[in-house]
Amino acid sequence: MDEATGFGVSGWKEYSLVLAFFLVAAVLFTWPLVLHVHDGIVGGHGDPLLNTWIISWDARTIFTHPTRLFQGNIIYPSRDVLAYSEHQFTLGLIAAPVYFVSRNPILAYNFLVFFCIVVSGLGCYLLIKELTGSRWGGLAGGLFYALFPYKIGQLSHIQIFFIPFLPLMLLYLHRYLERGGWRNAALFAAFFLAQSLSSWHHLIYCAIAAGLMWLWRAVSSRRREQWLRLLGAAAVAAAVALLVVPFALPYMRAHDRLPGFERSLKEVELYGARGEDYLRVLDDSVVYGDAPSPFREGGIGYENVLYPGVMVLLLAVAGLALRRREGEDQLAYDPASFRRNALLFLALGALSVLLAFGPKIGGRENPFYMIPYRMGLLKFTRVPTRFFLLAGLCLAVLSGYGVAKLCVRSVSVSERGLKAGRLLGFGLVALLLMELLTWNLYVYPIPVWGDVPEVYSWLAKQDDARIIELPTHALGPAVMYDRDLKLAPFDIFEYLYREGDVMYFSAYHWKQVVNGYSGYSPFSYRRIITEMQGFPSARTVGLLRGLGVTHVLWDWNWVPSERMEEFNVRLFSTPGLSFEGDFGSKSVFLVEPGETSYPQEMEVAAVAPAAVPPRSGFEMGLLVKNPTQAPMVCVEEEWQRFTLIFRNGEGGTAAEARGEYRAPFFVDAGETVSVPLRVEEIRLEEPGSEAVPEEGSNALRGLYEAELTLEGGVLGDRRFALELEIVDGLPDSASSDVLAGVLWMPGGEAALNVPSPNGLYPLAVVRARNEGGATWKALPQMEDYSLPPGEVHLALSWTEPDGTPWEEQACSLPCDVAPGQEVEVPLLARPPATPGEYHLRVGLYREGSGRFGGELLLKVVVGGLVEGGP
Repeated sequence: MDEATGFGVSGWKEYSLVLAFFLVAAVLFTWPLVLHVHDGIVGGHGDPLLNTWIISWDARTIFTHPTRLFQGNIIYPSRDVLAYSEHQFTLGLIAAPVYFVSRNPILAYNFLVFFCIVVSGLGCYLLIKELTGSRWGGLAGGLFYALFPYKIGQLSHIQIFFIPFLPLMLLYLHRYLERGGWRNAALFAAFFLAQSLSSWHHLIYCAIAAGLMWLWRAVSSRRREQWLRLLGAAAVAAAVALLVVPFALPYMRAHDRLPGFERSLKEVELYGARGEDYLRVLDDSVVYGDAPSPFREGGIGYENVLYPGVMVLLLAVAGLALRRREGEDQLAYDPASFRRNALLFLALGALSVLLAFGPKIGGRENPFYMIPYRMGLLKFTRVPTRFFLLAGLCLAVLSGYGVAKLCVRSVSVSERGLKAGRLLGFGLVALLLMELLTWNLYVYPIPVWGDVPEVYSWLAKQDDARIIELPTHALGPAVMYDRDLKLAPFDIFEYLYREGDVMYFSAYHWKQVVNGYSGYSPFSYRRIITEMQGFPSARTVGLLRGLGVTHVLWDWNWVPSERMEEFNVRLFSTPGLSFEGDFGSKSVFLVEPGETSYPQEMEVAAVAPAAVPPRSGFEMGLLVKNPTQAPMVCVEEEWQRFTLIFRNGEGGTAAEARGEYRAPFFVDAGETVSVPLRVEEIRLEEPGSEAVPEEGSNALRGLYEAELTLEGGVLGDRRFALELEIVDGLPDSASSDVLAGVLWMPGGEAALNVPSPNGLYPLAVVRARNEGGATWKALPQMEDYSLPPGEVHLALSWTEPDGTPWEEQACSLPCDVAPGQEVEVPLLARPPATPGEYHLRVGLYREGSGRFGGELLLKVVVGGLVEGGP
């Protein structure tokens, strides 16, 4: 078979030619990246620069501070920030020599791009040659696997693009199951581990591929030695899993303490494959670049470029359909081998395509995806179409079978014999290359070495510096600013461009920076970035001081020309900031040391609905006031515990509820904020009763003395006495459309003064009274940014004096509010971005039906240029 379908060489010459072929292909398909391998990147300034930072951080930290691998220097003050994305350990390890020798993160990143293409091609070549005995089949399949369109589209996501060890893992698993040997087992483990530690997606893909190969072989195994090898392979896979566990622990910690850390089905459904995606092509394709009908246009960064090309499909069909003719005895496979191997990859490819559709296929639930999702195996992945990488490998292997069979067929029917087989093999590879070829990719220039702004070299010499780069990109409305607010940049690509640049440049100083982005954004980051819309101001300087930020890098290129003078005056006049120096377009300001307060110094009051129905959860809250003259900033991300005890007539415990809440993040001097507490489950403590959920709490009726206890934590040990009445048949705003209430401001509706524009500002504390017959349901503690129907909050409508609207906002109630009950509601709002006089209409609002009850009409003056200045 080697002679019939080979290219006339073997040994080291063969592998040198194969490596050279894939290296030339890598240069062609990514042209002109090779000309800018040290100072350019494909895919833009967003995700590629995020991954450049991750790889550089890994390369540096693995060998210097390995125990701090997950404590990246971005998104300060959050921790385990590397777990907010893929850790990419394998990529950092491979890139480390290039990084340490060159000190060039871009060169290290692009080295991985070319490494991946060459090793992917070589690995698939070896796998197909092992299965078919055909070098030309290996070359064709290797070319496709290394550079098929979906994979090229992932050049902006190198953690997904980088999957070179999957075919090598399958090669050595196949060899071990065929003939055993500790070397094959060790190499199977090494490639399994290396690929799994490059991406959690790849761990799943490797497990599926290896698991299916194991099961496929187990079905046909009869002899004792075959089962011993199967058990040995299972033991090797278990050992690999144990080695992966330490890398999973930071993700598990983040999942436990951070709300919204796992992927929701709603988000996953957005990235599932659609039928039309299998006709989507790359705009950089030489053949399909203009996307002629019926094709659809895609590009680098797209997650749905699923059209593989016609050549690979025809070759795969040939690999499955052609049968051996009499006289074709040189073919290295027999029918049993074909069923065990080619049909295995057909089954794996079909499964991969089904998984790529995600939770639904044609509007109906996809059991192939949903069963592992419900088992928790897919809850950390977001893009189902990435399963098409497995399908790409399967197409590569099947096309290798097709080339092998066609070459042997040509030898048997042609008088030219071996030469005909080689010519056909060469022609098929050439046709496949021409159809797949991409050309003239856009390479984004990135500053390196001496072109890196001087300020970052200066920062590298500053001891214990913590940095934020401003101004932030303009944000759109988040609607509700006093809960887990949503970050909504007006231009998401511009936002990613800026934050990507900041992360990349941090690799030249490695100081902690507030900026950054990743697959997950913690509340602290979203809140800081939103607050910094109002920088500079006394409030924002106080927040930075509380965070321990020492330096502000102000980039004048990010300031609109019409606001240059305004910010020039504000920056040099705001108390707490001192000018350090200019470095080109960037100015450095120091955040001067000052007083900050502690969470234990806060005044805390508990609020709860006066009446609640039995067998129902409810919302309580804390009103936290800062009585000091200094801001309080709490960066604790762990959940805080509370206990609510219902006392019976004798003072004993009738029932108990336990829960968790988020500590207040930022409370400025004199400010009051509300902190939600959700009561989900009541545990009966009556003699003989068992701990049961609320459905079993029907013994509780009437008025109870309740005791709320904060169990240590950042606010300290605190106890509050409350009265709660448990009443049957109490309607709420989710079930009743007849609501009534009033609002008023203690001390009257005087004009409000906001010292500086934009950002966040506590306008006032208003009082609300429920004058209807249904309980107002407050917003529960949640992070999916949707307001449940029937939820009641305060609606804030900003307008200019001429009636031009600025923004619609909302403030949450501190707790559920029973009929006849009064509560205080802190108004944390985002003032308009431009100084001036505005009208603010504040009213009660029921989600799903609109405003009701009385309203406040307030005049708000958003201050001049400088707080405390001229």
